[in-house]
Amino acid sequence: MKKEIRKCIALCIATGMTAGLVACGGDGGTAASEPPGTAVADNKENIPSSVPGELPDAGTSVHYPIQGAEKLTFGMALANEWSDRFDSWTDLPIGRAVQEKTGVELEMVHVADNKAMNLLLASPDLPDIILFNFQNNYSGGEIKAIEDGVIFPMDAEFLQQNAPDYWEVLNSNENIMKGSTNQQNQVFGFTFIMGDDKIKTGYGLTVRDDWCEQLGLDVAQIDTAEEFHDMLSRFKSELNVEIPMTFTSKNLEELLDYGTITSPFGLVTRDVYQKEGTVHIGYAEKEYKDVLAYLNQLYNEGLLDANFSTNDAATVTANMLSGTSGVSTGALGGGIGTWLQTNRDVEGYSLAGLHNLVENDGDKSLYGFYKTDVIGKTAVITNSCENKELAAQFLNYGYTDEGHMLYVFGVEGESYEMVDGEPQYTEYIMHNPDGLTVKKAMSEYTLSWDNGPFVQDLRQKLQSASMPEQLAAWDVWDDTTVEEYFLPKIAIAQEDLAEYSSLRSDIKTYVNEMTIKFVRGTESLDHFDEYLATLESMGVSRLTEIIQAATDEYYAR
Repeated sequence: MKKEIRKCIALCIATGMTAGLVACGGDGGTAASEPPGTAVADNKENIPSSVPGELPDAGTSVHYPIQGAEKLTFGMALANEWSDRFDSWTDLPIGRAVQEKTGVELEMVHVADNKAMNLLLASPDLPDIILFNFQNNYSGGEIKAIEDGVIFPMDAEFLQQNAPDYWEVLNSNENIMKGSTNQQNQVFGFTFIMGDDKIKTGYGLTVRDDWCEQLGLDVAQIDTAEEFHDMLSRFKSELNVEIPMTFTSKNLEELLDYGTITSPFGLVTRDVYQKEGTVHIGYAEKEYKDVLAYLNQLYNEGLLDANFSTNDAATVTANMLSGTSGVSTGALGGGIGTWLQTNRDVEGYSLAGLHNLVENDGDKSLYGFYKTDVIGKTAVITNSCENKELAAQFLNYGYTDEGHMLYVFGVEGESYEMVDGEPQYTEYIMHNPDGLTVKKAMSEYTLSWDNGPFVQDLRQKLQSASMPEQLAAWDVWDDTTVEEYFLPKIAIAQEDLAEYSSLRSDIKTYVNEMTIKFVRGTESLDHFDEYLATLESMGVSRLTEIIQAATDEYYAR
């Protein structure tokens, strides 16, 4: 394929892309697992005539800037990474550049957060385009939003005529197509596509390896539950570390759902997974008790943050920067990268990625952080839009050569330069003169610091996570067999959606509450069988049945 964006897709295919379920790292890469599926609309209109995986007809193209384009309204949540310095996305260099390049003037409709976006989505008068993580934050996901009349579903002819570059990307791999459509092959929006298998990983345990060195410990050799426990114990007893391991309740969910600490106990993950097509739910399995018993032991010995259930992310960061704590969990950028950059002038401060815990030294972790081919925020055309063709042409830009470079690297000469034929971020991004983190600086010029309507680029990740400690952590965290168990981005059947949403919400709330109680010891693990019985009475078997049906449909589609 000639286009650069197609090269990214070709690399995905060459490396054996495997679809799966979680989020994203969408908002910086630290989000917890996404729901295992999205709703399927009954709307039979606008069904693409092309079979997923079939290459589109050639010849159609969109020329930029679009001449005589009308103004479009664009709904988007404010981002902490730039909203402290700019009032609107169109005030940013990337916002100005995309308007110039596409010829489309944007009128932004900003909301404060996900809750405010859902309130906006409930109103009858919507912006022409909305960028939002429907899968994580809208009940039923993008496909339910079609049924609710929010999203305009696109068919093959519409995309071939108005978004041919995007249509070609969709058809480059069946997992990308499946992740962007419902069972009726309606395309629900312009999705964020991973672009490389390596990008799907990048989250795990982070440790003060300078402390390990003081204690004569080799971080590379610490991978069993016992070795991890002993390391934390020595931090406390020999280095007088106040809180050896710090995290939030959300981080605890991630540790369990990403299988970071579950393998030693024979549990793949606390979340939903599959073995050769058969669906399992980890929190309803007996092995989960052993995981909880281990965490309870760490808690009772003062090795885990006693305040984890009420901590916020700022507290965790403060603990890791100040020396109050020596172990936490996070992503390449928002965790180890941010902490290293913030403390770059602190003598002796050093961090390393720690292997996911395993049963025996040298084992691969059963599971780990992994993303689907299509994740995070989707840019959708709403039914309120009066010029849907223009909206599609505008959004198609992100999948062209030029749009790919803008969304991933920004403005040449300002945020990146071409060096030996390859884009390299400038000092403004990598060593910002105003003290901005790489992520904050990138947010002014790109969408690749987060996600949006384009294909991610491995070259971006290799630079934004370019510190040797980050690259080493990336490899360590990637040492898993997660692809064997990962659930693809399935679609829950419409007739099951309401039941599924209710079951999953109620059960997950109960599981999270009981997990905290078991870890803190306010609920005895002697009552674990009662916990399992309660899950059964709440309908966990029925939930498994619904997910199994959607999984079977996915593989048969």
